[in-house]
Amino acid sequence: MHMFVPRPGQYIYVDKLEANPLLQSNGQPAESALFDIDKNTLTALDLTSDTFCSAGSFMGNGVLVHTGGDNGNVQFAAGQQTLRFYDPMVGKWEEKVGLMKSKRWYPTMLPLVDGRVVIMGGSTGGTGLNRAEIDNPTYNIWPPSSADGTPDADRPMPFLTDTLPYNLYVFMHIVPNNENKNMLFMLSNQQPILFDLDTGTLVYNYPKIAVQRTYPQTGTSLMLPLFSSNNYAPEIMVCGGQAAFEITSTAEASCGRMLLNANQPAWVMDDFGGIPRVMPDNVILPNGQVVFLNGAQTGFAGFRKGNKANPLWVNSNPAFNPVLYDPVGKTYAKMNPSTVARMYHSVAILSPDGYVFVAGSNPQASVQKGLEFSTEYRAEIFKPPYILTDVPRPTIINVNGTDIAGNRIPIAYNQQTILVVSCTDPKPSFTAAIIHLGFVTHSQNMGQRYVGVDIASVNYDANAAGQYIITLTTPPNPTIIAPGPHYIFILNNGAPCVRAAEVLLN
Repeated sequence: MHMFVPRPGQYIYVDKLEANPLLQSNGQPAESALFDIDKNTLTALDLTSDTFCSAGSFMGNGVLVHTGGDNGNVQFAAGQQTLRFYDPMVGKWEEKVGLMKSKRWYPTMLPLVDGRVVIMGGSTGGTGLNRAEIDNPTYNIWPPSSADGTPDADRPMPFLTDTLPYNLYVFMHIVPNNENKNMLFMLSNQQPILFDLDTGTLVYNYPKIAVQRTYPQTGTSLMLPLFSSNNYAPEIMVCGGQAAFEITSTAEASCGRMLLNANQPAWVMDDFGGIPRVMPDNVILPNGQVVFLNGAQTGFAGFRKGNKANPLWVNSNPAFNPVLYDPVGKTYAKMNPSTVARMYHSVAILSPDGYVFVAGSNPQASVQKGLEFSTEYRAEIFKPPYILTDVPRPTIINVNGTDIAGNRIPIAYNQQTILVVSCTDPKPSFTAAIIHLGFVTHSQNMGQRYVGVDIASVNYDANAAGQYIITLTTPPNPTIIAPGPHYIFILNNGAPCVRAAEVLLN
């Protein structure tokens, strides 16, 4: 249901209270686990509060903040007001049960330019469709401004009230600017806005997009790759969704792109590669292309109705084929299909090795097998086309003199960063990117960011065959990419490095 990458080769699952066969140390079913793909091991991570339908985001110090959840039970505390912290360098959860000012279920989170995170919206209780009496049209920022760590008061967000009932898991992205301000692009229901988080001011109402795009009419959104060559012009892409709150309704087969700093911003629509999808996931690849995968072609997000003997699926007709999107050519290519239905509560995330890790699907309230869409424990790897070519992939050896193996290397903004890279290609052509992998849940990749990194110089190392010294210039300010844990990818003729370098940009 939720996933993030704490370190290279590791994936952390966060689920909900249900009868998972993996047990934590107290004998209760695990809500969270760490999968180490290099060792092929799965380790339960202890939690004490209900994590159902929560959110997460990395702070500038590299610690993930995870918030919200559901009611709990006899063994697990209520999670709606819980703050959880995961430090990848420590490897376990820390919880502050009941610390948040208000209950949040289905909130959205985002890294901010000062290294903090914003916690936006949600409802105070579980629901299939939000309504005024349980809506939480507020936001909060963590860490708080108080010296003793007492949470700040929630701040009102009338925009969320205005966009009821489709205002859960709203889309949010930081918009690049030269003032180091937390300028948020937000989209709820069909309405996008520009919001100044620092002053609490609505700055601009963008044109509405056709069809509802947020839960339970779930689509997906991303900030397209940013490059210095066009002054980091911010362009949003929103795909999929659902026009009708009907289980038999065909999902939306459209995407919209909008350049946010245009004189007259407007949506430019396409057909989403010809495949309707509700609950799609998007992953920006190291070469700047985007893969859309998972989801259903009919219905909306939510649990099935009825009993196991006679289930009524509110989402059906799985979208088995990924599509690969080229933002430059604005073209789609249909990829080979999966054989696993990835319905409600599926996830996909980029791996530091350039592959895409895919997991999840559980469109029912408990663990159940033997159904058309059962609780799914199989994981998959999607191989982008660049994996299947003969183009030699570079290997990053070190960053600023520090070996990348096992290390998270500190770097700074607007500085030269030196990488030693090996490549067997006799005529390599290098490009670079820095990517924040984000926190994935419910078709939202909270904080995902791709920035093309300028290469200042490439020098062949005459003392080591096949080695190159590559000097990069890091992004100029934290509105381009927020402080925190990121990955530097070096590509050779479009083929990404064998494993990206883990860095802490601050």
